Amino acid sequence: MADNNELPTMVSEAVNRLLSELPIETKYQIKDSTDDSLIIFHFGLGVAIRNDFRLWEKDSKLLEDCKKISGDPNLHVDDASGIIIKTLWKRLQKFPPPELIWED
Repeated sequence: MADNNELPTMVSEAVNRLLSELPIETKYQIKDSTDDSLIIFHFGLGVAIRNDFRLWEKDSKLLEDCKKISGDPNLHVDDASGIIIKTLWKRLQKFPPPELIWED
């Protein structure tokens, strides 16, 4: 993902960023996955999300948004990246092929 000084503070912002930056092939891989198989993105895309969006930082507003969405005040950053990936997957389900482009 591209280096952007302004970090997303909400899951919707993170998903918009991913939609604008991920290669089309990756978008298709995610879109064509099942809800239950999204775990396969944990170590690749999930690590990139955790690092690039700085979910590990103590005062991460994005992590706080993930906690709010999940209802878990102790949500781990690994699970937070999973929430972002699942939200991305849900958004991609709305796109008819091949229009896997950024949409607000």
